[in-house]
Amino acid sequence: MFGILALAFIAVPILEIWLIIEVGGSIGALNTVAIIFVTAVVGAALAKRQGIAALQNIQRSMQNGDKIGRSLVEGALILVAGVMMLLPGFVTDAVGISLLLPPVRHIVARIVVARARTRMEQGGFVAVGLHGMNGPMDRGVDEDAPPPGVIDV
Repeated sequence: MFGILALAFIAVPILEIWLIIEVGGSIGALNTVAIIFVTAVVGAALAKRQGIAALQNIQRSMQNGDKIGRSLVEGALILVAGVMMLLPGFVTDAVGISLLLPPVRHIVARIVVARARTRMEQGGFVAVGLHGMNGPMDRGVDEDAPPPGVIDV
């Protein structure tokens, strides 16, 4: 996983710079900068609007007692899309725009949720508690003990 991220952090900027130079050579430097600026502004506005809608959807789901896993993932994908749109470049803009399209976002969210479910079933996630990295076990609390205020007979 680290190798893939390292490659992405090297390859994506090189690709972005190359594309900016190519587009700038074709349509001019000012037009290229204008396109990058406009996509950042429009992308941020779209991400803000869709992010607010995602938060309202999560709140509605919580009030109705529905599952919110996919809604949370879609909200995170909107956040990622907004960040991608703010980064200068054409590849990141294309990824950001595609994540702002609801059908694409739903497919990606389904894949993320399915992978997370598979990893959880295989024990690939470490549980993070409210009070520490491993929950009550890192404080020496007995997991079988009754909750506070309950008398165990």
